[in-house]
This record gives sequence, structure tokens and C-alpha cells, in this order.
Amino acid sequence: MIKLLLIVFGLMLVGCTPELKTMTDDNTSPEINFVTPEEHHMLVEWGSDAMDRGNHDYVSIAHSELVVDPKDDKLERGDVVYYKMLESEIKKNPRIPEKYLGRVVGLRGETVMIRYGHVYINHERLDTFYGEATKTGATEEEYFEHADLSRIEDVDGVKKYFKTEMNPVQVEEGTVFVLVDHWWRGTDSKDFGLLPVERIQGTVLGYSK
Repeated sequence: MIKLLLIVFGLMLVGCTPELKTMTDDNTSPEINFVTPEEHHMLVEWGSDAMDRGNHDYVSIAHSELVVDPKDDKLERGDVVYYKMLESEIKKNPRIPEKYLGRVVGLRGETVMIRYGHVYINHERLDTFYGEATKTGATEEEYFEHADLSRIEDVDGVKKYFKTEMNPVQVEEGTVFVLVDHWWRGTDSKDFGLLPVERIQGTVLGYSK
């Protein structure tokens, strides 16, 4: 009888457990546009693979120069921005470019955290292509399905990367939270915290036609 009551109580608890809430970004496409530059646009060379999702994404040598709009000051989630890297990061690693790319993930007033390699905004999981840890666009499952483990020096390190953790951070007035698309290869708000909006030089519109 006691065992039956425990089973029923357990089922009641399961039934009362709230479903995990998610949020999406229907406005940001993983495809990168080709854009005809206008007079006020900047053309930028970019050689880092910090934004690479498997097609040398945003690498100007592999595609063409990046078109940056310095007048686009209405920042939205998913925007890729061109900004002045924080001096503190350059001091730690002089090889980091003074101008950098990052994707806006957290906006003013929001709380951003990372759990088991997934981004959460206000405790809702960000269900989009840039909302989780990937290696050149591959999720953990996709990566290990095709990876040759004998050629990976630190398998445990890779597994730990896919389970990246970051404590909650509240985005303050005048700042945004930015992430590179390839967390493994870049520097972003996981490292230096919130990015002051005043450091942003413009929004990346795509590759130059």
C-alpha cells in the first residue's frame, strides 16, 4: 500500500513540473547576405574563425569584405556587430584584434546565463542556431558522430566545452551581451563581461557584392 502511494505521489509531482520555456529568434537567419555597399558603409577585412559555423563564415578572405553600417544604432538580438575590443583583453592576449566581431545575444534589462552549453535569456532557453555551444556549426551530438577521437588530443576538454557554464549576468543600461558563434575560437562576453554600446562601430550587414 505504501509503495503504491509513493508511486502515485511521484506521478503527481511529475504532472506538476512546469515545462521548460524556450524563446526563439525568427528574425535572424543563419544565411549571410551579399550586400551592395552604400557610400556611408565601411568595408572590413576579417580573418578570424571566431564566427565560423562550417563555411568560413564572415572570413573575408574566403568570401569578400564585410559591409558594416555605422549608422545602424538600433541593436536587436541576433545582430552581428563590429566593435572595439576591450583593452583589458588585448593586454591579456596581444594577438587579439583591436576591432572584433560578436553577435548580440542579451539586451538591456535581460538576464543571460549558460547552462550545459545552452544560452538562457530570463531563464528561457534560446532556441536558435547561435544559442548553444558548437564547433564549426556542429552540435555536440553531430560533432562526436563524425569525429575521429584518435585525432583529438583532449576529448574530455571538448566534452567540457560542449557543457560550457556561465553564471547569470544582468545586462545593464548602455551595454549588450555578445557571443561569437564559435565559442571555442573567440573572445566575447563570457570572457570580458558586458560590452558598452559606445564601443560598437556598426552592424555587419553581410558580404560585399
